[in-house]
Amino acid sequence: MSASAIVVGSGVMGASIAFSLAKRGYAVTVVDKKSGPAQGSTGATSAIVRFTYSLRDSIALAWESKHLWDNLRDYVQAPESEPVADFIRTGMAVIDVPGLLPTTVRTDFEDLSIPYTDWDAADLARELPGIDTSNHYPPVRPDDPGFLEDSNEPATALYTPDGGYISDPVLATENFARAAKRHDAQFLYNAEVISLQHRTINTDHSIAGSPGDDGSTGEGATAWSLKLADGRVLDAEVVVNAAGPWSSRLNELAKVGSDHGISVTPLRQEVHTLPAESIVIRSDGSPIPALLDAGIGTYMRAEVGGQLLIGGSEPECDELEWVKDPDTVSMSVRPEQFETQALRAAKRFNDITIPNRARGVVGVYDASTDWTPIYDRCETDGFYQAIGTSGNQFKNAPMVGELMAELIDAVEHGHDHDGDPVRVALEHTGGELNLGTFSRLRSPAQTSGNVMG
Repeated sequence: MSASAIVVGSGVMGASIAFSLAKRGYAVTVVDKKSGPAQGSTGATSAIVRFTYSLRDSIALAWESKHLWDNLRDYVQAPESEPVADFIRTGMAVIDVPGLLPTTVRTDFEDLSIPYTDWDAADLARELPGIDTSNHYPPVRPDDPGFLEDSNEPATALYTPDGGYISDPVLATENFARAAKRHDAQFLYNAEVISLQHRTINTDHSIAGSPGDDGSTGEGATAWSLKLADGRVLDAEVVVNAAGPWSSRLNELAKVGSDHGISVTPLRQEVHTLPAESIVIRSDGSPIPALLDAGIGTYMRAEVGGQLLIGGSEPECDELEWVKDPDTVSMSVRPEQFETQALRAAKRFNDITIPNRARGVVGVYDASTDWTPIYDRCETDGFYQAIGTSGNQFKNAPMVGELMAELIDAVEHGHDHDGDPVRVALEHTGGELNLGTFSRLRSPAQTSGNVMG
């Protein structure tokens, strides 16, 4: 009889984990409090694919995932009749600013066979027509007197030609969900978890601590009972927390997390769009490279319909909006935040016209202390976590499903992951991924300290 698993959350992470578990033979049920897939942070992601991370294992994870995005239809075994999200390969340029990228990033790229080029100001001008090629570091807010100051320092950038973005993150999530369903996974929507109870079952299936038919109290497998708001109760040997900004709340319900070295906290974020067809589309009809510009505090990429999509890179001059309850967050774009990001974009591309009406989407991220996720078990048997993922992990979703399934398989068969971290083979990249990098027990890692990870 196959082991049962409940995945809480049907964003891109939950759907990918459900697929990877189901194809390994687990009896999978996915529950989500929303009415459909990708209605949390996944629906507000910029879906950028890049490889510039602070940690080598994070770089390797992103590079391996890129290969799965390249062949998503084959990976999820989708029929030709099923629409599949596209990987739009535009390249990615990261403006060099102090402290953003580790000194080892180029060596890591070379070791992992990730193509890259160092760009100077002339390269930026050639590949991003209309760009201001000055380095404006450090970032300041538009009301700062220094915002309008010119810079005589030319910008340089690290360019990776294989960067880009996923065309439709909601469709990508649906692709993973459909793939999971082809392996008999069940998806329950409008299904809010209101309590979790951990039990240990005797070998005769009675509750541990009470005598069995033979008078023994021998302990067997563990099990979790999840009670839903509508009164239903679900039981499984394995529970996976992929609840995005609600992940901390789920851990509290499960009474886990006492040994965590880092924390995760919901963070309200906005991503904006500007009409900019003359800027985002080059003369040959191709979109411009995605651009991470921490010197002014933004990242940007082309969006469908000749739009420029703009997100923030969490510069120190911006006050981040940490929230206690994701359900109470305003999901309306705030004109002042839109204006800030639009003015920053106009500082880099001088021909941008800023419209009067604010446009964009609002999401609540599940951000960890060091902006590196937790992919791990917890201190209580049978409970696993894929949390702290929002802001920079969408690109890794295909491999997150695989590594969580590998982890769960190993631990459920007795492996001591805390003492000897599981390693996952990287088929396309070569070598192995050390899951200890993403341990709940770690102290905050030395990362960029922002969405770059």
